[in-house]
Amino acid sequence: MNGKLQQKTISKAFPIDRTAFEIIILSLLGAFAIVLRAKLRIPLQMPGHHGLEVMAILLIGRNMSKIPIASSISTFVAALFILFPFIGFKDPFLPIIYILMGVTIDFTYKYFKQYRANIIFFALLGGIAYMVIPLSRILIHFTTGYPYQSLIKGGYIYPVISHFIFGVAGAVLAAGVIYSTKKILKH
Repeated sequence: MNGKLQQKTISKAFPIDRTAFEIIILSLLGAFAIVLRAKLRIPLQMPGHHGLEVMAILLIGRNMSKIPIASSISTFVAALFILFPFIGFKDPFLPIIYILMGVTIDFTYKYFKQYRANIIFFALLGGIAYMVIPLSRILIHFTTGYPYQSLIKGGYIYPVISHFIFGVAGAVLAAGVIYSTKKILKH
């Protein structure tokens, strides 16, 4: 040995360091969240109903990673996928909104470390992060005049509350998956 520290690898057969592996997994989760959202075009006429699956996927990734900007990585990849025309998103501001959502998750996760294991905090984190979507749309609507159908149909309050509720539900789903996975891995 030459006295230099060796990089930790996942395994001898798959020599990739943990950080690179986490970035790949987080990128796949971000892509999966958008592809799933695009394919689940269920006309519920409820703004924010995709918060259930999107927040669950993003928060599972955030929880499993040691990278401080884990959600930002996932949402950046999600934003790139939103730009593909065949995915079917028409909102030109949605990639930026998704990145803001990831930054919100990472910021909250970093500065409120003591509450990470608290299910209520975790649920509020999901609700607040997913609420970034309608709040950003309201700001965009007032500054640019861009017409959002959810704001036209439901006003300004209903989409915010609806996104919050579905974000909370997605976070609770993520917490259940995380708890169950940890319990299974302990046995």
